[in-house]
Amino acid sequence: MPNLTKKRNAAGKLIEYGMVQHMADDLAHRRHANKGDQQSPFQGQGKILLALSQTDGLSQRELANRLNMTAQSTAEFVNKLVKKKLVSKEKSTVDRRKTIIRLTDHGRQTASKESAKIPAYLDDLTDTELDQLIAILTKINDSLYDEIHTENPNWFENFQRSVSDHLRDWFL
Repeated sequence: MPNLTKKRNAAGKLIEYGMVQHMADDLAHRRHANKGDQQSPFQGQGKILLALSQTDGLSQRELANRLNMTAQSTAEFVNKLVKKKLVSKEKSTVDRRKTIIRLTDHGRQTASKESAKIPAYLDDLTDTELDQLIAILTKINDSLYDEIHTENPNWFENFQRSVSDHLRDWFL
């Protein structure tokens, strides 16, 4: 069993990492917004771009379910993306009540470019440290996946599919 002091220190470092990562993401978002760029693919509108880059042509309801967002938030983000000409909306030919969301060419390029970025802070690690980090994060992620699955199996399936689609794109 691991030493309690070491576990507390590790927990503190995880909390610190979460806070620092959140701040770095916020700063990057502000920097991109100031330049008029698209925001990070892991926030708001970017989550929708990422989901559509994995499975294009989803209805707003499917997007909301896949991303665990409210219908209202999804609609707001989609409308902003339409104004930026990153996605288009069209009525379903099968069910006219559904609105289908598709990436434009510009949206596809933006999603691809943003999702392929490797964080610069990983440059500070050696190959051995990267191997250790991968092993540790895999173990932590597996534990968190189990927790999510136990809490809500339906949401877990959507989330896991989204994550594996994104990771598949990383390794192609």
